[in-house]
Amino acid sequence: VLSPVITGGVLSAVSVVSPGENYTAPVITFSNAAGGSGAAFGAAVLSGLDYPSAVSYFEQRRCFAGTIKKPQHILMTKSGTESNMSYSLPIKDDDRISFRVASREANAIRHIVPLTQLLLLTADAEWRVSSVNSDAITPNTISVRPQSYIGSSNVQPVVVNNSLIYGAELGYNSQANGFISGDLSIRSAHLFDNLDILDMAYAKAPYPIVWFVSSNGKLLGLTYVPEQQIGAWHQHDTDGLFESCAVVAEGNEDRLYVVVKRTINGATVRTVERLASRQFVNQADAFFVDCGLTYSGAAATTISGLGHLEGKTVSILSDGAVHPQRVVTSGSITLDQEASIVHVGLPITADMETLPVAMQIDAAFGQGRAKNVNKAWLRVYRSSGIFVGPSVDKLTEAKQRTTEAYGTPPALKSEEIQVLVTPSWADSGQVVVRQSDPLPLTVAALTLEVAMGG
Repeated sequence: VLSPVITGGVLSAVSVVSPGENYTAPVITFSNAAGGSGAAFGAAVLSGLDYPSAVSYFEQRRCFAGTIKKPQHILMTKSGTESNMSYSLPIKDDDRISFRVASREANAIRHIVPLTQLLLLTADAEWRVSSVNSDAITPNTISVRPQSYIGSSNVQPVVVNNSLIYGAELGYNSQANGFISGDLSIRSAHLFDNLDILDMAYAKAPYPIVWFVSSNGKLLGLTYVPEQQIGAWHQHDTDGLFESCAVVAEGNEDRLYVVVKRTINGATVRTVERLASRQFVNQADAFFVDCGLTYSGAAATTISGLGHLEGKTVSILSDGAVHPQRVVTSGSITLDQEASIVHVGLPITADMETLPVAMQIDAAFGQGRAKNVNKAWLRVYRSSGIFVGPSVDKLTEAKQRTTEAYGTPPALKSEEIQVLVTPSWADSGQVVVRQSDPLPLTVAALTLEVAMGG
């Protein structure tokens, strides 16, 4: 292994960093064939065709793959190094590794993911890189085997526990003695039909959620606990379009950051917005608005600094109480009463709808019978501002004020709440639960009293 000595841009000497095997005190000489005082030395710059599109680490080696010149080729550095691509003759176990994935179809390697074994994702297939007759991967023990033929997009996949998510799910199965794929999107196909995923990020704490940005500008979430076989999709929209997402660990929580494209006061703007924490102590600190800001200080009626929401109708939480909506004018709003903690932002309407009722009263499980929901019992946690009804235009508010002092907001409830639902005969027996106020709502259980027609 040699190292050049450069003085004033001129190669003046060569140092021997490592003499190699069976060499003793090698002497290196060089001459300038063109004459002159020395040989000019310049750095070799890779062309764009040589840049890898996938980079990762595995077993103390840095891995590169997916260049334009060699799309199915993978390189691994010398063990324990970042960029050393040297090798010996004969080959040693810690030498760099270079090989081509031989497959039926020519597809570039898009992603390298280290799990218990190294996974290579292409547009057409998923490959497992492992060792044969050895505990570690070496140039002589490398093995590449296909695991499935699903294919991945260019969006960076995420690892959840010991599973890989890239639109599909790839996890190790002991019975199959390998990795098998499953389609996570099939659980809510209507969120993906004729659409693409543009970006993806994973938040571990406090809730394990994989976030996706869809090509229609919506933000999708997958609450995912694979070991408990839990996978629930939810869709989030806003006054604008989501374009990108990322998750950053902050203290004990993973926070979602998104780039949102909006039209404000006739102009197109992009904002970087951060998902607020649901871990709050006081009701006045509950932050449930979009693109919002918080005023905290001396009691005031005029809240300014809202130029980024100019002309927008905003929701307001004033000292823990819901304040009537206002339109931002000249970057400010005026409250009816003074408040010291005020959250102002775009309103959020959150809806939850139950599935059609199925009851084991006949062979058809109640299908073909008219149904009417009379009552609903919701077991909630630290919640307020609850509306329930058979449809979005027939909602009934759950009255929650009990013993609160005059002039204070209704307290957040953690109990079972009964709601008399507006009568409405239909064939489904579904109900809608809505939260349109800037308040928290967590539903732990929902029970219905349903009347069944003949």
